[in-house]
Amino acid sequence: MAQHSKKHTGITSGPPPVVAPGESETLLSTPPAPAPAAAETPVHTSHPGRMQTDEGQPQPPAHQRLLERLVDARSYPFLRVIAYYVVVSALMSLAVYYSPTVREAILSPVALPLERGGDLAAGPVGDYGARISLQEAGQRALGTVLVILGALLLVVPVAWVYMLTKRFRYDPALVASVIILPIVVAGIALVVKNSIALAFALAGIVAAVRFRNTLEDPRDAVYIFLVIGIGLSSGVQALDVALAMSFAFNLVVLTVWKFNVGSIYSGRYARTGILSVGPQRLLMAQEPEAQRTVRRRMLDKATDVKTDGILLVHSTQPDVARMTVQEALADMAKDWQLVDVVSRDDGMRTLEYLVRLKRNGSAAGIVGALDERWSEQVAAAEYVPFRARRKKRKGR
Repeated sequence: MAQHSKKHTGITSGPPPVVAPGESETLLSTPPAPAPAAAETPVHTSHPGRMQTDEGQPQPPAHQRLLERLVDARSYPFLRVIAYYVVVSALMSLAVYYSPTVREAILSPVALPLERGGDLAAGPVGDYGARISLQEAGQRALGTVLVILGALLLVVPVAWVYMLTKRFRYDPALVASVIILPIVVAGIALVVKNSIALAFALAGIVAAVRFRNTLEDPRDAVYIFLVIGIGLSSGVQALDVALAMSFAFNLVVLTVWKFNVGSIYSGRYARTGILSVGPQRLLMAQEPEAQRTVRRRMLDKATDVKTDGILLVHSTQPDVARMTVQEALADMAKDWQLVDVVSRDDGMRTLEYLVRLKRNGSAAGIVGALDERWSEQVAAAEYVPFRARRKKRKGR
């Protein structure tokens, strides 16, 4: 019986590569062409009770897929946050409905009560040596524990959202502060609740003690303000307010992070990877093939200047645009070279520059200056990265 052997050298299935065979990403070298690969026929297996995908792999049941989405926090952060708050809200609702002790501990009026004459009840101002019964002390301790547990349940998702949105750039000390600070604030709020005398005493103590800490990211201060608000709401026994604050904050932060709101690297850049301003119809290097064409054409002309990128400026007045572009490049670029002025069918002219950025310069600064200060002379502009910039190490 004859035996046949087959060698598999590669896999031909899948989407086509972004960089064509025989062409490098930086266009500075030409890698060897890959050897032809033999097509392999996929083997389809069937599993009873499971759906089959296009590749023949079994698809897990619906409940297992939902569990995987809850675990996969980066792909489905909204689902995980909403599921957490649904569970917490359900548990709190059941506890409040069936336990009067829990209801008193976490749901109390925020405003101070009014006396018969309409005056605001300020609480006791003296006689702090009055004794309470053991049962009242136990109830107060239980209420304090419930308040602290409620504050912890509401700040844990805040810490998780902070670590998710900052990933490897978050401050571990701030994560610990976000979790611990509401406990301290809630305890202080419980002590000074309805007591003006204790509030003034606390203000004097805090004024005497100084806490100094410089946050690198201004957005981190927002988390501190939030957890202080959650701690205060918990301390005055209004966990429903704290729940609403925590849930709304996390949803807004995740929305801003997911859609990159307010970032210069959002919008069109998120789709093309090219910084650009101006109408879409005037841009030339928004597709990968167009970017490669521009790089190839400029490669032979980049020998006289070390190039970080290619600046394309589109204008109907090339002479005026040239003067404005040079003024913008003088602030952000260490060196530049006008390579060519290309005429287009739509009456526009494209000025092609090779640009070497300063150490503190940036492509976003150049494109932003052209859009902000010289938008009348410059109809559109786009910056195509030519090579990655290497950061100089300290001491060299």
